[in-house]
Amino acid sequence: MTHPPALSRFAAALILGIALTQPACSLPESDADLIIQHATLLSPERAAPLENAWVKVSGDRIIGIGTGPVESGDARVVDAEGAYLTPGLIDSHVHLYHATGLRARYTDDYASLYQGYMEQQPRSFLFYGFTTVIELNADAETNARFEAAPLHPHLVHCGQGIALSDGFMALELEGAPVGDAYPGYLIDSYANGLVPEGANPAAHTPEAVVESVIRQGGQCIKLYYEEALWWPGGAPDFRLPSVGIIRDVVQAAHAANLPVLLHATTPAGHEFALETGVDILAHGMWEWTGQTFTDPRPSAEIADIARRVALSDIAVQPTFQTIRNTASLFDTSVLEAPRWADVVPAAYLDYLRGDAQVQRENFLTMFGDMIAEGSDAEDMGAAQSAFLERYKNLIWEMYVEHARFLFGSDTAVGGFGWASPPGLAGYWEMQNWVDAGISLPTLFRSMTIDNAAAFGLAGEIGSIEPGKRADILILRANPLVDVTAYDQIELVVLAGEVIERSSLSARQMEAPGR
Repeated sequence: MTHPPALSRFAAALILGIALTQPACSLPESDADLIIQHATLLSPERAAPLENAWVKVSGDRIIGIGTGPVESGDARVVDAEGAYLTPGLIDSHVHLYHATGLRARYTDDYASLYQGYMEQQPRSFLFYGFTTVIELNADAETNARFEAAPLHPHLVHCGQGIALSDGFMALELEGAPVGDAYPGYLIDSYANGLVPEGANPAAHTPEAVVESVIRQGGQCIKLYYEEALWWPGGAPDFRLPSVGIIRDVVQAAHAANLPVLLHATTPAGHEFALETGVDILAHGMWEWTGQTFTDPRPSAEIADIARRVALSDIAVQPTFQTIRNTASLFDTSVLEAPRWADVVPAAYLDYLRGDAQVQRENFLTMFGDMIAEGSDAEDMGAAQSAFLERYKNLIWEMYVEHARFLFGSDTAVGGFGWASPPGLAGYWEMQNWVDAGISLPTLFRSMTIDNAAAFGLAGEIGSIEPGKRADILILRANPLVDVTAYDQIELVVLAGEVIERSSLSARQMEAPGR
């Protein structure tokens, strides 16, 4: 199979973990500031764990790795006896402007709840070991707020998602000029796309929109193939992108060494991905046209599309938690999980357990007849469970075909539901992968070197190697043996700074005297 040069480069990076950026900076010629010793080192480029290992850090860089005794000099020493070292984790699909389950129409305390949630949000990602997050539809104000937090993961983003002048994203604006919300919108010249009044078409070509993302500091391109099949009564008219225009965007992005992601959840959307040469599907295929919501097996045609995606160079973010977010409306156990208190303020959890519950009836009113034969919450809960099971089976079948999966949680997905809290949703997504039959080593690689390579970051992060940024987790259990190890983090090392995990909890932020 032949590919354009840029696409071949992305495919090779996914397979081999090759960096797409410049190599990491040269090692500092200084003594270590930090030494972690007596640990078992797990890093995805290694064929086996490194026992009784030590890691030296100077500033924000790893400067040495070895085994056995080590001279500490004046360095701070962390004795990790019996613990496991891993690279910091990467969540490659987040949305930092959403607060899970929060809508102004449900509460009079929207502003204070939103503020409290956002103040805790960066710490909650770190609480679950995510030292890098990738925002797929960014805005400058949100980025600035996130990065102004005293402690926060490293932020990589795709700039603003690229909307068609007359596509689904414009439809959601309810008649407002598309340029007001999406100044870097794309005009589909292959399909006689809408040229808004007063617009200069030359500013909305594939090359121009990619350049717009680069000016925003974006390191990836986000596109959309949203058919809105779920729209009650059928969506109003809007345009889907043509194959030609997306191929041109892909070509322009690859010329700038940027990977291209496509939001798509339908058979047509995944077929479109295969035709256009995008690098990453931002979701799996959970909408099966021509079949009922709870059909347990895909049709032969849909199964064939899934298989061809699995065998292609396209990577897939399964994002189980996106559909589990909706299912949370009908699963009372979700809000009973004790870790909520670590990732959101107490007042926010009270809101979810109280005022937010009105969402359930609203959802049933809008979608009940489309999804379940019965009309009550119990009927809908059973339908959602069946829907999740069939999706899990589809992802398993793709995994058997050696699909390349990248870890992304879609935190905090919008829409109905409340199962997308920062950090904790990522941990739940890990469990979703394991429940679907994906191996723990595959999960580990997907959260580290595979994510890093896919986004051109493997020269900086994704493994514990000299020259790379010192983002390291110290865990009290082996994550290659038990997924619950990711909830047994003891210390987070963020660019060389050692942070007690417990200090990142929302419980600590609300403790007396804070």
